[in-house]
Amino acid sequence: MAWPVQFLLRGLRTIGLVLLYYVFSIGITFYNKWLMKDFHYPLFMTLVHLAINFCLSALTRQAMQCWTGKPRIILSWGDYLRKVAPTALATALDIGLSNWSFLFITISLYTMTKSSAVLFILFFSLVFKLEEPHRKCFTEVTV
Repeated sequence: MAWPVQFLLRGLRTIGLVLLYYVFSIGITFYNKWLMKDFHYPLFMTLVHLAINFCLSALTRQAMQCWTGKPRIILSWGDYLRKVAPTALATALDIGLSNWSFLFITISLYTMTKSSAVLFILFFSLVFKLEEPHRKCFTEVTV
């Protein structure tokens, strides 16, 4: 294929994946809000959701091992506790508290709050010196 055609196909694929992400993201937001109207156990719902994710991940790992023939990477318990557990705990809290918030707030407030999370990530990365302050962090980047 010629270079412009490859570029166009790659751009269309990227646009398609972004649109797919937004459709599923918006869909799951409305589904969770609808579910929370009658089912008032958001933390249990999160537990079930994460258990299903765990099972599907294990199944995918087994399938990939059979397909590629490469052995799975096994982490030590120390690595799990130091590296995996904090991320897992933060993710579980994020999902659980987000689902719980549907009992108290509207979808528009939920969306605005979740959208502002990027600003808080930037702020705390500057506070904890994980990111150096650059002018680009605070101004719009133009191409």
